[in-house]
Amino acid sequence: RGGGDSDEQPGRAVTIAGAFALGEHEVTFEDYARFCAATGCELPDDSGWGRGRRPAVNVSWEEAGAYARWLSDQTGRRYRLPSEAEWEYAARAGTATRFWWGDEPAGSHANCAECGSLWDGEKTAPVGRFAANAFGLYDTAGNVWEFAQDCYDSSYQGAPLDGSPLVVANCGKRVIRGGSWSVLSGEVRSASRWREFPPRHSDDIGLRLARDL
Repeated sequence: RGGGDSDEQPGRAVTIAGAFALGEHEVTFEDYARFCAATGCELPDDSGWGRGRRPAVNVSWEEAGAYARWLSDQTGRRYRLPSEAEWEYAARAGTATRFWWGDEPAGSHANCAECGSLWDGEKTAPVGRFAANAFGLYDTAGNVWEFAQDCYDSSYQGAPLDGSPLVVANCGKRVIRGGSWSVLSGEVRSASRWREFPPRHSDDIGLRLARDL
């Protein structure tokens, strides 16, 4: 609606073509460890914060895709990273405000650099420590950025209108959404977006999977 950053423009109407589910919370170290044990991949660094129910960080976009493919093989269902449009639809949970809880900054709703939580600006929180949005999803604002399937472009000009991801040849950066423990509250808005290199690892980026229905 004109109030966001330049890479959130132009505003557009998106109609998501197919039904999908999205994980209640970010993939945890506990979840990701099963994949590592089964495939022999190296368990990602937890930055000294602990594993268990904390979101799996230091996982690259490429590794996130490998995890989704492995989980699909194990279950016979198609798991994948969500498109950027699917992610925002789920994170908003029917709202049109800056955050899913309203227009005011995070307060006690999220983990970010100025949100007033126990973990602000220092580290991740275990998943599910804050209230869920109206769709029952936890931590769509703050805690860790979450990978989308899309290639990053600096605007929405020409972006898909059917909820599918933007995919181009030689994609150098992928979209991340939701903000993290390390950013200010303006970056945990439902519309906020940023980018990351596909092979890079970071302790403020994790993942949440979608599943086709």
